Amino acid sequence: MLEQIKYFKSKKINNILLTTDNGREVYEKAGLTEDTYLEYKTIKYGWSEKKYHIFISYVLRTFGAIKLVRKITPQSDDILFCHSDFFPNSIPFYFLAKKNTNTKLFYWFHMLAPNVLKGYEGHFTGRFQLPKLNIIHYRMCQLLYKRLSFSRGVIITVNSYYKEILRKQYKKNEIYVIKRFGGVDTISTEQESKKYDLVWMGRIHSQKGFLEIPAILELLKKGNKEIKIVIIGDGDKKIKDLFWNSIKGKGLDDCVEDKGFIIGEEKLKYLRQSKIFLMTSYYESFGLVNLEAMKCGLPVVAYNLPVFDIFKNGMVKVGILNNDKMAEEIMKLLSNKQYYEKTSKEALNFSKSFSWDKTGKEIYNLITAKP
Repeated sequence: MLEQIKYFKSKKINNILLTTDNGREVYEKAGLTEDTYLEYKTIKYGWSEKKYHIFISYVLRTFGAIKLVRKITPQSDDILFCHSDFFPNSIPFYFLAKKNTNTKLFYWFHMLAPNVLKGYEGHFTGRFQLPKLNIIHYRMCQLLYKRLSFSRGVIITVNSYYKEILRKQYKKNEIYVIKRFGGVDTISTEQESKKYDLVWMGRIHSQKGFLEIPAILELLKKGNKEIKIVIIGDGDKKIKDLFWNSIKGKGLDDCVEDKGFIIGEEKLKYLRQSKIFLMTSYYESFGLVNLEAMKCGLPVVAYNLPVFDIFKNGMVKVGILNNDKMAEEIMKLLSNKQYYEKTSKEALNFSKSFSWDKTGKEIYNLITAKP
């Protein structure tokens, strides 16, 4: 959304962004400042996230947003975007869109909620688990999203894997798949000495397969005693505690450096200092971190998720949970200079075709196209 609005502003399109007070604060820090082409309309509900459970905060924000959209009347030549399928966005959007049936409607669909009985960890691995409230909530939000999408409007998704799934669910809506979604806009050509064999980067969450790293490192250490990985990211404390308990239990303390959550040039520095990007996710919608790594010339080694079909070059894919093969492919890249340089070059060349500017242009062409 941030990058999309930045592009629209560059095309001198007027934008009105409906959000919370703390949402505005986050967006402004990311460079999305109010000016001639952007107006913020906010509700003051940032306090609710600190005082109540997130679900209660969502409910309060929903009612606040409904009150806000009652004061707004879309014009027939306006274009309305719903950027999320979570109900604090979809419900107010429904009431806003009802006010004028001539407006163009666009609904972003970023990721399919996983199977309730498998969750993120089991949807593609086959593992079963008791239903979790967060997964049930996600599924319910997407069911509601489907009901609120009217019989008009375009569903925009980021991955061709979702096209047929969405076509069955949204039979009255057009489905549009972004051809070039995301990626940093500049190639990082600056050279750094390689301090790390591997880098893992992302949000520490159940879908990211973070707890597979100790087993992979243990296998690698058998073939290379000097293996080194740098971790970039933060998240679930319970998962982090389990990770470090496993690392210490396997005697791998010296193999891991944890940098926490970092952004910008500091993040790029650690990517450039690494040889291979380790992608352990069980579940993804696209995997923007893959592109970030590739733009620094890093080959990616990943589980072969269906959504990764878009990565035609620069990514070495192994069977899901096949950590023996994962370690084997990493060792092959580390030990075979010619193979490494070939895969690194493929990653860099593949990533060049992606940028936020290209994404913005594609969305701009979509919304300005004549019926």
